[in-house]
Amino acid sequence: MTEKKIKLLIVEDNEQIRELFRRTFIREPQVEVLEAKNGIDAFKKFQELQPDVVLSDVEMPGELDGISLCQKIKSSANPCHVILISGHGQQRNVDMGMEAGADAYKVKPVNPIELIRIVKSFGDKD
Repeated sequence: MTEKKIKLLIVEDNEQIRELFRRTFIREPQVEVLEAKNGIDAFKKFQELQPDVVLSDVEMPGELDGISLCQKIKSSANPCHVILISGHGQQRNVDMGMEAGADAYKVKPVNPIELIRIVKSFGDKD
């Protein structure tokens, strides 16, 4: 019997950081890594691919930053788990993310082992 893979959508406008996140999860056989470079691209992929978890940067250029993306995902017909990542750890920033519906809010630099644990724990709940 094959275990269901956890579909993880990584949303990060910085290509190098996105690559670091991808490399963090690529060695995890139960995680299927999907990528998006901005909020608009991410929401389209969310609708098409229905990931189990979205890992998104908060600050991204364009119409849809991480907070807005989280709100759209959580108010959609098929919401998923959302982990927001930011360089800003002030309580008001964390509160904004959690009020948007994030399941977790992590401040950069992020411990890769902790990220893997969180993603796997969200995947186990589905």
